[in-house]
Amino acid sequence: MTNLAIGISDFKQVREGQYYYVDKSLFIKEIIDDSLVILLTRPRRFGKTINLSLLRYFFEKTDQDTSYLFKDLNIWQAGERYTSRQGQYPVISLTFKSIKETNWAKTYEGLRNILAIEFERHNYILESNLFSNREIDLFTRIANGKASEVEYKTSLRTLSSYLQRYHQQRVVILIDEYDTPINTAYLYNFYEDTTLFIRGLFEGAYKDNNSLEKGVITGIFRVAKEGIFSGLNNLSEYSVLNFPFADKFGFTEAEVKQLLADYNLSDKLEGVRTWYDGYQFGRESGIYNPWSIIKYAKDHEEGFKTHWVNTSDNALITELIVGEALENRQRLLELIDGQGFCTRVSESVIFRAYATIRRRYGRCYSTQAILARSIAAAMRATNILSTIYLFPIGKCSCFSRTLFGGGSGKSSLTSNCA
Repeated sequence: MTNLAIGISDFKQVREGQYYYVDKSLFIKEIIDDSLVILLTRPRRFGKTINLSLLRYFFEKTDQDTSYLFKDLNIWQAGERYTSRQGQYPVISLTFKSIKETNWAKTYEGLRNILAIEFERHNYILESNLFSNREIDLFTRIANGKASEVEYKTSLRTLSSYLQRYHQQRVVILIDEYDTPINTAYLYNFYEDTTLFIRGLFEGAYKDNNSLEKGVITGIFRVAKEGIFSGLNNLSEYSVLNFPFADKFGFTEAEVKQLLADYNLSDKLEGVRTWYDGYQFGRESGIYNPWSIIKYAKDHEEGFKTHWVNTSDNALITELIVGEALENRQRLLELIDGQGFCTRVSESVIFRAYATIRRRYGRCYSTQAILARSIAAAMRATNILSTIYLFPIGKCSCFSRTLFGGGSGKSSLTSNCA
């Protein structure tokens, strides 16, 4: 029986190790067909990192032929428009997931190190005679951690320009978990410095960059009103409320059924539904958290239990909920008791608003990390997005007890916060 890839987010490692892989390769097709720069936000443990790894191995031009990783996947049946792009582009690939420092100096050091490592990965281009001494000096200073802050802000534009010159091909720039340092900076009160730097970095990479072929950014939140994306007029944004890419993160109902069948667990489907629910992303209902499903399939002899709830730091959610007025806590408790209410849902997190106007009604709710199964299709009316949500007991009660020391006392349902 094929091994399950627990904690492996490198696409090549999954494929070469012959781990079980739910084919999400048509994600590549959607990326190619979409805008020049794309921002995709999803909750934790929903496959963002492995999907960016998928893109990297598909697009990246290397000395070795990597088409063998894709030839038995759906993307290889999508037509020459897509398969002809395999292995054709230089790729810049970064992840900010480890940048969780408690002050700006350490955060800046972490960002510099990430950029330096990526420059070092591409130092082969310096073996050519295409670059002046000044350009080589700039490249070397960035790679050695010796460049100025301004030079680091523009470093992705610099590297993409050098790579295009060397490869005679525009560059794909991938950034995973862009919001991790921003979330931490908010909690420790240095988000102005962090957002200022990341805005400069993104504008250098994605705004009017003639060396850019495609840009993809992933994160948990869409950070609003910080100016990070305000200058990117070529950006398309897709959250859990949007229709595009809805089935490309997480497992669909059909994929869960197939996985359970492959591991002789088809008779456990109802239990899986009860414990692990299904989310609605855009029009796509019944999207399951991959971490919970894979962990259950691997450890099914231990029975159903929580998997996802303890895999991440909920400090930001805790801050945003506990820091709000008591009415917000009461609303969460009402949801746990099976009640409901109507409110406006924003797709963005407005950190400055949280920091300065904590008791104002109409605040932006950071719903993506705690939203549970939607029971109504999202619909667009002009620029207003309306959705009705159901928050199951199993997704909220564990979290609320941690925040408030218990529920409202009305609910008798047992928690299965998966």
